[in-house]
Amino acid sequence: MKLIEVRLIFEADEPQYVKKEITDLFYEFGVQGLKIDEPMERDSLDYYRDEKIFLQRDYAVSAYFPINLYVEKKKSLIINTFEEKFKEREDLIYSLDFYELDEEDYQNSWKKYLYPEKVSERFVVKPTWREYEAEEDEIVIELDPGRAFGTGSHPTTSLCIKQMEEYICEGNSVIDVGTGSGILMVAACKLKASEVWGVDIDPLAIEVAKENLELNKVCMDNIKLFKGNLVKVVEDKKFDVVVANILADVILLLLNDMSTVVKKGGLMILSGIIEDKANDVKRKINSLRYEIISETKDKEWVSFTARA
Repeated sequence: MKLIEVRLIFEADEPQYVKKEITDLFYEFGVQGLKIDEPMERDSLDYYRDEKIFLQRDYAVSAYFPINLYVEKKKSLIINTFEEKFKEREDLIYSLDFYELDEEDYQNSWKKYLYPEKVSERFVVKPTWREYEAEEDEIVIELDPGRAFGTGSHPTTSLCIKQMEEYICEGNSVIDVGTGSGILMVAACKLKASEVWGVDIDPLAIEVAKENLELNKVCMDNIKLFKGNLVKVVEDKKFDVVVANILADVILLLLNDMSTVVKKGGLMILSGIIEDKANDVKRKINSLRYEIISETKDKEWVSFTARA
């Protein structure tokens, strides 16, 4: 099947607000899929082979529609709708382009935007289809994120990995709640944790995490993956470190359960927390009598490390 990619590139005074406006409009048109690109951090250029190719300077939203009898009419309607909505705006400039794709190209198009990225002092996350020559002190995570959340490039994941690198010690037991792509489990293994568990309610995430763990050739004897509810999975076991990179609302729901699986003196490393929800999470942590020993921030995202 042939698809049309509608790609809108923009600069704006408030890009996150404008991004939502654009995606909402595309959803009204009945998109088959959406892809959002944001500018790469300037200080990450050291980790890219050719900055002229890899530097994404602007925000962009791509929408995908099937090619059918109505596609030309839909293209005209999209052009007119965006012109009408944005032509008088002084807070942004944009360009709108259309590309024809095969469905196979669409399914794999996201891959061309992912490159090796150093996400902490030592960790580099490398997509499996890229080449990368590690420095002596670097730890490389091979990742094929395709079907589950967790590429390492998102601030929530890098915040979490930075805290793991600082606080996880050799021989610790670690559980990753909402494991997604398994990237945090791989990081824990490479930090020489003695036992690493992962739990997720999505069976697809469990499958992808297992593939990424095997891809990184970590010792599978000390690894366990479970689908289901945290408390039912863990039962009476406790861990040195609980990590969770999930949405703040989910963290708030699960904090009581997570606190029951942490050893006395153990740690919870929590990420995925939007700034507006940070105080709610902090209050909940304090109510559990945990001590917040680290609070870090990247853009609008916040991460907490708390000790039992």
